[in-house]
Amino acid sequence: MPNIKIVHVTQSVSRLAGGLFESVRHLSQVVGAISRARLTVLAPRDSMTADDVGDWAPIPVVTFPVLGPERFGYTPGLYSAMTRERPEVLHLHGLWRYTALAAWWWAKTHRTPYLVSPHGMLEPWSLGQSRLKKWLATLLYQGPCLRGAACIRATSMMEAESIRLAGYRTPIAMVPNGVEIPAMPLPRTPPVAGRARRAIFLSRIHPKKGLLNLVEAWHILQPPGWELLIVGPDENGHLAEVQAAVRQHGLDALIHFPGEVMGEAKTRIYCDSDLFVLPSFSENFGLVIAEALSCEVPVITTHATPWQELETHACGWWIDTGVDPLVVALRQAFAMDPAELHAMGVRGRALIEQNYTWKPIGKSMIEVYEWMVGQRPKPACVID
Repeated sequence: MPNIKIVHVTQSVSRLAGGLFESVRHLSQVVGAISRARLTVLAPRDSMTADDVGDWAPIPVVTFPVLGPERFGYTPGLYSAMTRERPEVLHLHGLWRYTALAAWWWAKTHRTPYLVSPHGMLEPWSLGQSRLKKWLATLLYQGPCLRGAACIRATSMMEAESIRLAGYRTPIAMVPNGVEIPAMPLPRTPPVAGRARRAIFLSRIHPKKGLLNLVEAWHILQPPGWELLIVGPDENGHLAEVQAAVRQHGLDALIHFPGEVMGEAKTRIYCDSDLFVLPSFSENFGLVIAEALSCEVPVITTHATPWQELETHACGWWIDTGVDPLVVALRQAFAMDPAELHAMGVRGRALIEQNYTWKPIGKSMIEVYEWMVGQRPKPACVID
């Protein structure tokens, strides 16, 4: 790859960004590792930036203080930083905030090719939230930004369909997310007679994740010999709603809230679990699904995620959203022998090793960057 200057503009470089933190970080690191591209990441600063910015090494990261409402993220230093960096390719991650406005206006003013990764923010469920604000943002800058991009990156065919459904005919680069696969899954804690088997939810505790459905399904089943861990950071106060539902159903002894886990502790909690459940209403990819499978944990998730491969590779359940389908899938999982469940997880790890490691994904992204600066023909992953 030529010595191209690439600047990523993202909404956060901390864990507060959830899956966006993991996907942008790993993508930039793998592109930097396997190419001669010069990369810089620009982002607003938040309360966890100082704790997490070191995880981006060796990629240079520049952050800026936010003025005004954090949800919009006005960062007056961002535009001038792009001028100093002078990227040949600008890669915008996320929509609706000031980062999108500034990146679009800078690229338009300086005639620089750019691409946009929506990270699920054009999914129908997401577009249904704060409709008036998004309509106004679309009219003022977000619509022109998406229409003027060299391409929009989709991480799955489901996300590509949502982009088209939202009315955008911009070329789409089909480049999935990847996952850092443990060299070997950590050894599972040996079974102990009388100890509960474990199902986990691990993600942001947010209304779109379907946690109230999960609590209701657990109440209906109250499976003997099982516990449920709901792991992750609270967002918009939803944790209190979920905990209230747990108390209302008298499930305090069966459902636990360990809080947020990161790094090796997260891998450990996956590997000590028998089943992973993500009953979401909307996901463009669902990075935590890939993480769970990479640790040999079978998955239950919904058709609102692009994971039909759970069925085709016999490593989980891909179900309709709602309580009733979740009850059926959970009942089937609870009835399985531990060795059967683990065999499903082993098949899941093989799926991730085959299709979702970062190096080939980084190569696809490099081909897109090269095409954008006229260094190669349009790659096969870009569709009109």
